[in-house]
This record gives sequence, structure tokens and C-alpha cells, in this order.
Amino acid sequence: MLRNYLIIALRSLRRHLGYTAINVVGLAVGIAACLLIGLYVQHQWSHDRFHEAADRIHRVVGDYGETTMPATQWPVIEALQHQNPSLTIAPFFTASAVVGPEERRFNEDQVFIARPSFFDVFTFPVRRGTARAAFDRPYTAVLTPTVAEKYFGETDPVGKTLEMTGLRGDETVSVTVTGLLEPIPDASHFHPGILVSWATLDAAMNFTEEMRENWSGGAFRAYLKVPEGTDHSRLADQFTRQAQERAAGRWDRDARLRLQPLTDIHLYSDLDFEIEANGSAETVYLFFGIALFILLLAGVNFVNLALARSVERTQEVGVRKAIGAGQGHIAWQFLVEALVLTGCAAVLALVLAATAMPLFHTVTEATFEPSVFVEPRLLALLAGIALVTALGSASYPAFVLSRFDPATVLGSRSRGAGRTGRWSSPLRRGLVVFQFAVAVTLGTATVVAYWQLDYLQTADLGFETEQVVTVPMPPDAQGEGRTPFQQEVVRRPHVLAATQASPALPARLLRSTGFAFAGQGVPDDEYKNVQFVTVGPTFFEALGVEPVTGRSFDPGRPADSSGVVLNRAALDQLATDLPSGRRTAAAAVGRSLTSSSAWLVDRAPVVGVVDDLRLRTLHDAVAPTVFVRTSLLRDTYYLRVDATQADQALSEARAVWEEVHDAPFDYTFADQAFASAYRSEQRAGTLFGAFAGLALVLAGLGLFGLAAFTARQRQKEVAVRKAVGASMGQIVRLFSTDVARLVGVAIVIAAPVAYVGLQRWLNTFADHVDLGPLPFVLAGGSVLLVAVLSTGTQALQAARIDPATVLRNE
Repeated sequence: MLRNYLIIALRSLRRHLGYTAINVVGLAVGIAACLLIGLYVQHQWSHDRFHEAADRIHRVVGDYGETTMPATQWPVIEALQHQNPSLTIAPFFTASAVVGPEERRFNEDQVFIARPSFFDVFTFPVRRGTARAAFDRPYTAVLTPTVAEKYFGETDPVGKTLEMTGLRGDETVSVTVTGLLEPIPDASHFHPGILVSWATLDAAMNFTEEMRENWSGGAFRAYLKVPEGTDHSRLADQFTRQAQERAAGRWDRDARLRLQPLTDIHLYSDLDFEIEANGSAETVYLFFGIALFILLLAGVNFVNLALARSVERTQEVGVRKAIGAGQGHIAWQFLVEALVLTGCAAVLALVLAATAMPLFHTVTEATFEPSVFVEPRLLALLAGIALVTALGSASYPAFVLSRFDPATVLGSRSRGAGRTGRWSSPLRRGLVVFQFAVAVTLGTATVVAYWQLDYLQTADLGFETEQVVTVPMPPDAQGEGRTPFQQEVVRRPHVLAATQASPALPARLLRSTGFAFAGQGVPDDEYKNVQFVTVGPTFFEALGVEPVTGRSFDPGRPADSSGVVLNRAALDQLATDLPSGRRTAAAAVGRSLTSSSAWLVDRAPVVGVVDDLRLRTLHDAVAPTVFVRTSLLRDTYYLRVDATQADQALSEARAVWEEVHDAPFDYTFADQAFASAYRSEQRAGTLFGAFAGLALVLAGLGLFGLAAFTARQRQKEVAVRKAVGASMGQIVRLFSTDVARLVGVAIVIAAPVAYVGLQRWLNTFADHVDLGPLPFVLAGGSVLLVAVLSTGTQALQAARIDPATVLRNE
């Protein structure tokens, strides 16, 4: 019996190849898109879950009021270790260094300095050699395969030696590679390239002892593995009490420690001083929703076309029932036919998804093994999608048409069609509205995302980013060693200015401390916490920034060597301590500023005020910032180059660098650095555009199929209208007006949903485009155009048929 059902189904589908092709291709494309998005969502959710007992691993986060960081001071971590000996705590910090044998040296910015407990908390399998055991000894390191190949090629790195300069100061240490790790999974919130034993720094520079009472640095990280059933909130409160007791007043009294689950970091953490940029749970939820909508849209197409075709099959059902077919036989026939279609679509979807995987990897930067497409869970999900879609499309003809009275159906074809039309038309219309509402929503989101991304990349940051190049200072550029490169490079014709400053661009974290105007009687505990940037005397010249009041630093004025420049936001915040009539920029220039960090600023004259420069991305509002001229903490060269001769300028800078510094010359243009910071938004915009286009194509494809059925059903009506004088344009309008109304309803439904979601997304940026009506008009107009074209082509085809041919037998 099943064989007969299958043969009949294949014959029926072969007789209607257009219907078959539209259904199979439309559903396959929708399923393939859903599979790809699903893999991406699963990849995002799987971050850090490869570690053993990942759900019990947490990291210590310091909440300091103005900022929250996944790091704290070393005395805090040491106190936690000593007072909680039963807990496995893994402290480490990251550093940059010039690494390699003399003939192959590179700048490495992902060097982890860790203790042996690092390998007790995290699961990083060792491919060759040893890791944990070797970290009890000094001058040992382990490498990842990528880094090992960079320095040693295909040679086994175990036992080889690397020289590392700059782990701390300009000292050089030689470490022996004791182990080679397996590749660190892509789904990890950090990817160390080199791990060096903490004992190395203790042996070379007495590091732990030096840090024991250092309460000014907060770059140390701590992860721990807690027992099952631990009350994390209570443990965090305990940690805070222990840290405050150890600090004895030397730690911020309002500072708090909390514990963050390892598996939450990638999607739920966007703190200052993250090791790597994390993802966004909201983005993952959004794409998960898009996947469901794309799948629903493809399924709706499939069901809608099945409903439309069922109208033509009432007489077929009547004949079958007249010759003895039961309701069950008819239901099975329709179900088998639907299963054949969905089965073909599922196989084609796997092929499409596998073919599109390289392009999808380029866009998302997520890595998937080819074997993912034959995993049992994915195949089971695919079978479930095919079965549910088949049941949905076969339910109407199976359970409604099969109940019709054969005499009624065979007695009047038009009455049978009309009856089925009354059953199915409202449902079909609702499904069409749903399709176009999804297309309008995704289309609007694409337009807004594109505009916002364009705004991010072209916004005025207060300086010419395409002219500014940043170069990290090498280890030998300490103290007076910084000046030779700067002095020599500005003598080159295409390098317009050079300076040093504390942050690279865009700044991920700006330091802050308390500031107040001197002589205003402000108590120490009421100083306003303001971010500061340490800069060289030609910083503003290098950025091409002119002060709005006062002047910038003058290298020829000794008094400027301890001066400060405020941005407008800092002036507005600090000037509240001045008399009401003296809170202007002009009144602030010449006054002295004091700081709660005397090593930074004692009594520094304010020499000028500048507009609010954007040193961070537009995710953050412009922060009050004090630019402090000092030789302390500066770690980045800033070069202003002739943008029309950028390659020549870089060649000149490289030549000077190689004369002055014994380190690789790495540089970044500021505009490219800012563009990289918006990479997640670029990915989202690209995916939005791709899937919005896909939704529009699927909706148009489905409507094209529906229009073909409708035109065939209404052939006699069209023929009669033509016979009584209707023009071709009138017939096209007859078909298009109805679908235009449906698109209008879809726009009304989609607009408020899209508005709320997009406004929420835009509010994650400190500066963003205004959400006006134009994106909705563009998206709605595009959908309307596709809808009218889909129905119009079928209407034109119907209108070209000679009325005599249709009405000959009437």
C-alpha cells in the first residue's frame, strides 16, 4: 500500500513540476538558513563549556563604583588564597613582550603569566611535553600550536628556548618550552598564545614580593573552581570582607567583589579590561528569533501552496471517494506526497548549508567541523522539521477534503472550489500577511543597522583618524629611551607630528582618579572621579586638535611639564566647585587642579580646554577626561602622517624605528582600529541584510506560486472581463489590489514591533541615528514592489489568454 501511495505521489508531483520546484527550493532554502543560524547560536552558547566542571568555574570581578573589571590588585587575590585554602584559585595576568630567537622576533600581546593552579581550573590538554608540573619551576613556558609554528615551523618546540623582552620593564628572560597544548577551541573567551610560569618572574625580578603591598595596580585576574551547592553571593561577600581586612584602608571602601560564572562571560559580560571582546546575548536571541521566523516563513510558504493546490484537487478527491477510497486512504495519500516534498527539501537544505558554510564562516568568524552536518542531533532535528511541515501542509486536504460528499463535489466544480475557498482563503491570507510582516521587520532592521554602522564609521571623533597611526612602545623605550624615535621620525617629510600617550585607540579602559580645583576647600573624600590620559607635550598637535580656550601644551614652557588640559565634559563636572560666575572655560584656564593621586598631579595648571575627543567607541558616552602631561604610564606612540602619502610615511617611520629600537614595527591606523571595534555590528548588519533579502525572496516566491494558482482558478472570470471590454491594466490591478491590501496590513503589524526592537538596540550606543519613518517606508515599499511584481506577472499571463479559448465550452 505504501508503495502505491509513493508512486501516485511521485506521478502527481511530476505533473506539476512548477509547484514541486517552488515548494522544494523554498523550503530547502529556509531550512538551510535556519541550520546555519542555529549552528551560530549553538556556537555562541557553547563558549567555555569544554572545560571540565565548567559550571563550577567562576571568575572574581571587582566592582569599584565608576568601573567594573574582571581584575583586581594582587594583595586582594593573595588574601583570598591564604584565607580560603580549600578553594582552587588560579591567578594570572596578561602581558605583552617581544618574543623569539634573534632571527624571528614578534610582538606578542597574549602572554599569560600563570601559576600551576591554572591547569587545575581550566582544561587545556597537552599534545606534547608537560605543562602543570613544569610551572612549579622558573623559566618555563608552554605554547599553542599556532605560536609554536610561527617560531619553530614544523620542528617540535619542546625543549627549545625563547627570549622574551618586556614582560616587566625592559628586562629579557630566556624560557624553555616544556609543553605544546592542543589548539584552544574557538569557543573560548580567551586564547593565550604563550603561557609563562609565574615562578619565572619571581626568579628574575622577585615579582610576588614586589607586588605584595602594591594597591595601585589592578591587572590581576583570578578564576576559581567552587564546590557544588556553593552560595555564590555569600562567598563573594566573604571575599569582599577578607579583601577589606587585608587592605586596612588602602582599598576603596566602597569596592565589592562578586563572582561571575565562566559560562556567562562570553554572552553576559561587557566589562572594562576584558581580555577579548565578548559576544552579546541579545544578539544571539535576535538571531535565534530570525532563524525561527525564516523557518516559519518557509513552512508557511509550503503550507500556503498546499492549501492553494488543494482547491484544484476537490474533484480528484471526489473521484477517489466515488470508486471506494476511504477517508484514511485519502489522508495517507496527501501525507505521503507532503513527506516526499519535505524529504527532498531536507536533503537539499543539507547540501545548501554545507555549500554556504565557507561564506558563513567568513561573515561570522565562527568555525565548524564538516562533520556537524551528520551529527545525530542535527539529523533528528531536520527529520522533525520535515515531519511537522508535512503534517501541517497535509492536514487540510487530509482531514477536510476527505470529508466532502462525492456527489456534491462532482456535481459542480465551481461549488466545490468555492467551498474549499471559504475554508482556506482566510487562512491563506493570514499566512501571507505573516510572511510579509517578517520581511518588513527584517528589511527595516537591515536599513537601520546599515545606517547606524555607517554613522559609527563616519562620525566625527574630534580628530582625523585616517591621519593618526598608533605604534606600541617596545620594551627598550623606557624613560629617555622614548625620545630618540620621536625626535628622529618628525624630521621625515611625510610624518607631520609624533607624541606618546597612555591608551592605544580605541581606548578599552581609561584610568580614573579624584580631581578638584585647588583653593576651593573641597574635602579629599569629595573629589570628583574623572578619567585621565597621560600624554606627551605634542599630543594635541599629533591629533590635529585645536583648543577651544587657552592653548595646548608648549614644549618650550617649563611650567607646562606638569600642566593639564580638560575636555568640555571634565570642565562641566569639575567647575561645579567654582563660584557660579566663574564656571566658564575661560575662567578655568590658569587655575590649578589637584588630585587624590599626588604622584600624578599635585597642583597642575589648567592650560587649555578642548572639545570632547572620542578616544573610545561610540558605545560609550564621552567621559569627562583630564589630559595630564607626564612621562608616566605612556605606552603608545602617536604619529600624524600625510594621508595622501601614507605608505611613504610608514616606510620612513619603519626606517627610523629599525635604527632606534630592537623590536618589530607594528602599527595601526586609528580609523582601521575603530572600524575593527565595530566588527560585531558589521557582522550583525551583514547577516541582517542576507536574511532580510532571503525573507523577501521566500515571501515573493510563495506569493508567485499562490498567484499562479489564483490566476488559473480565475481564468473564466478574467475571460469574461476581457470579453466585456476590460483592459489588461484593469485585470492586473484586479489581482494586485488585493495583495497590496495584505502588504499594508503586514506593514501595520510589523512597524511597531520593529520600532520597539530597533530603538532598544540603538540605545546600546551612546550616539546613534534617529529612528524616523524612512526605514519603514523603504522596507515596506520593497516588500510591496516584490508582491506586486509576483502577482502582476501571473496576472499579465492570464490576461494574454484569448477569452474564446477559455469560454469555448461554456
